[in-house]
Amino acid sequence: MKLLTRLLIGIPVFIVVLIVAAGVILGVFIDPNDYRDRIEQAARDSAGIELKINGTIDWSVFPWLGLEVTDINMRYPEQPQLAQLERAQLSVKLLPLLGANVEMSGILVDGLELALVSNASGNNWSAAPADAASAAEIAEQGAGPGKDAAAPLRSFDIESFELRNAQIRYSDEVAGSRIEVRDLNLRTGRLVPESPIPLELAASVHQFQNDTEIATATPQLRADVLLDLRSQRYQLNGLDGSVTLTSASLGANALTLSLQANADLDLDDQILNFGLQKLALANLESSGQISVTGFQQPTIKGELRVADFNLKQLLQQLGQQAPITRDADALSRIGLSATLGGPANTLTLEPLALHIDGTDFNGRASLNLATMAQSVTLAGDRFDADRYLPPPAEGEQSSTGSAAGGSGQADTGWSKEEIIPVEPLQALNLDAILDLEQLQVAGLTLNRPGITVNAHNGLVKLSRINADLYAGTLRNSATVDARQTPLQLSANLNVAGVQIGDALTALSGDAPLTGALDAKAGVTARGQSLHAIINSLNGTASFNARDGVIKGIDMAQTVCQGINNVASLGINAEQVDQSTPFATIGGNFTIKDGVVSNRDLAAALDAMQLTGRGSVDLPQTALDYRLGLTITSNLFNETCSVNNRLEGVEFPVNCKGAFDTPPAQLCRPDASAFTNLLKAEAKRKVQEKVGSQIEEKLNEKLGSEGAKSLIKGLFGN
Repeated sequence: MKLLTRLLIGIPVFIVVLIVAAGVILGVFIDPNDYRDRIEQAARDSAGIELKINGTIDWSVFPWLGLEVTDINMRYPEQPQLAQLERAQLSVKLLPLLGANVEMSGILVDGLELALVSNASGNNWSAAPADAASAAEIAEQGAGPGKDAAAPLRSFDIESFELRNAQIRYSDEVAGSRIEVRDLNLRTGRLVPESPIPLELAASVHQFQNDTEIATATPQLRADVLLDLRSQRYQLNGLDGSVTLTSASLGANALTLSLQANADLDLDDQILNFGLQKLALANLESSGQISVTGFQQPTIKGELRVADFNLKQLLQQLGQQAPITRDADALSRIGLSATLGGPANTLTLEPLALHIDGTDFNGRASLNLATMAQSVTLAGDRFDADRYLPPPAEGEQSSTGSAAGGSGQADTGWSKEEIIPVEPLQALNLDAILDLEQLQVAGLTLNRPGITVNAHNGLVKLSRINADLYAGTLRNSATVDARQTPLQLSANLNVAGVQIGDALTALSGDAPLTGALDAKAGVTARGQSLHAIINSLNGTASFNARDGVIKGIDMAQTVCQGINNVASLGINAEQVDQSTPFATIGGNFTIKDGVVSNRDLAAALDAMQLTGRGSVDLPQTALDYRLGLTITSNLFNETCSVNNRLEGVEFPVNCKGAFDTPPAQLCRPDASAFTNLLKAEAKRKVQEKVGSQIEEKLNEKLGSEGAKSLIKGLFGN
C-alpha cells in the first residue's frame, strides 16, 4: 500500500521535473530566432501574406510558456504595408494546459500601426485571387475528413489584455479622404468566464479631406463586460461613455455626446434588454428601456422619453443655421414620450405623445423593419403656424405698393429652379394622417383641418386636404406622380360657403368684397419648377359668390358719372366711394397651357347686370378681359338722372395689362361707347326738336297728315 501511495505521488512529481528539465534544456539550447525564416515562409504559405520579423523572438517554457516578439511588418505581395507592430508579449502557464485550461498573464500589444488603403485597383488588406485560393485550399485540407477537431477549452483565466499606443489609418485614394485613429488604448481587467471584466477605452479620431483636417472625435468608454460563453449570454453593465466632437461646421464650440446604459444579450433565447439611463447631445437628453425578442423577426417593447429641449439652441450647437421665426420663443420647448410595442418585425410607438411649444399631439407611429414602411397618425389641438414663419422683411409692404404703382411691366420670368425633389418622393413609403382642432396660418383660422397622405413607389396621394373655414368648408385633394418624367401633378378643389369678407379681413385687415363663395377646380400640370408647372397647367374651374357687397365703389354711380362727364365735355364730378351689393357673381373657366379663359362671367349687381369674357395669361402674367355693365332697373334713376332709354344698354369696361398694373389703370370704361351713346341721344333730341318746328310750318301748308308723312321720310321716324 505504501508502495502504491509512493507511486501515485511520485509519478506527477516526475512529470513536473521532466517538464522543468525540458524547459530548461529548450530555453538554453534552442533559439527561436533560428526559425524566423520558417515562420515567415509559413505565413506566406498558409495566408499568402508577407511577414517580416525584424526584431527578436524571446521565449520561456516553465512555469510560464512565454513569448515576446518585436518589430514586425506585414503586407500582401505587391501591396503597401498593411501593419507594423513594435512589441507583443504573452505567457501561459504550462501545467494547466495539460487539463485544457488556459491561465495567462497579461497580454500586451504595443505600438500597432494598421494602414488600410483603398484605391481604384482594390485594397491592401485582401489577398490576391491566386494567394486567396491557395490559402483556402490549405484551410480545406486542414479541416478535411479524418482530421480530429481540437479539444474544447474547459476554462480560461487571463490576467489582462492591453492594446497600447495603437494607430489605425484608413485612406480612400479615390475620394481623397482619410480617417486616422490615434493613441488608441484599450485595457481590460481580469478575463474570466462568468465574471465581470472591467474595460477602458480611449482614442482620438481625425477625419481628413485632401490632407485638410475637417473633424476630430475623442471617444472615452468605461464598462463592466460579462461574457458567459457556455450559455451565450453577454452583459454590459455601468456603460459610461462620451465622444467630444470638433469640426469646422461646429465653429469654435466642441460638441459632446454622452451615454450611460446597461445591456443584456442572450443569444440562445434571442433576447436583448437595453436600459438607457441617459443619452445626451448638447441640450438634447433622452432615456428609456428597450427589450428585443426574436432576432430574425424581432418584437420590440419598451419606453422612450425625450426631455424638453430648445431646437434653435440645438441647431446652433450642431453648427447649423437656426431658423429665424416671427415668434422668438418658437421651437423652444419640444419633447416626446412613447411606449414601444407592436407585432413582430414592426416598431410601433403607441401611445405617442409629442408637444411643440404650446401644441400637444397624440397618436401612434410604426415602422415595418422588413419593408421600412412608415405609418403615422397624429391628432393635435391648436397650432399657430404663423409663429414659425420668417419675420416680414423690412419695408416689405412699401416695396409691394411701389411695384404696383410702377411702370406696369410685369416680371414674366417664372423661376426655373426645381422646387419639387423627385428622389425623396420616390423613396417615400409612408401612410400618414394628421388632424388638428384649429390651425392658424397666414392670418387665417382653419377649424378641424386634416390631411391624409399615402406615398408609395413614387406615387404620392393627398386624398384629404380638408378644413372648415369661416362658415364654409374646404374639401381638396392632390396627387404627385414621381414615377413619370416629367413629374405629374393633379389637384381637385372644392370650396363651399366660405365667407369671403371674414377671410379677407383675416388676411389683410380689410374686406373690399363680402359674400359666400362656392368654387370648384380640377387641374393638372407637369414639371418640378414654377415655370414648368405654370406653362403646363390645364383643367377647368368655376366659382359662384352670392349675397355680398363690393366695397369701395358704387358701380351705378361710376357709370352715371362717366355718362355725365362725357356729356359735360370732361368736367369730372366728385366721386364718393360707396358700395355695390350683388346677388350672385360666377363663371366657368377653362385652362390650357397656363392660359385661363372665360366667356360666361355674370354678376347680378344693384340695378345693373355685369358680364365678362376674356383670358388671363399666367405664363406672361397678363390679362385681356372685357366687362359689360348693363342698367337693368329703374332704381338707377334714384342715383343718376340718366334717361330711361339707357336701360338695357351695355357699357363696356376693358381690363388689359400686366398683373402689377395698378387697378385704376388696368380696368377703364370704354369711353367711345359712352360717346357714341350720347351722340345718338343728342341726335334723337335734335330730331324731336327740329321735327316739331317743321311740322308746325307744314301743317299750315300741307295739313296734319301730309306733314307727318313728309317728316317721317326726312328723319326716318
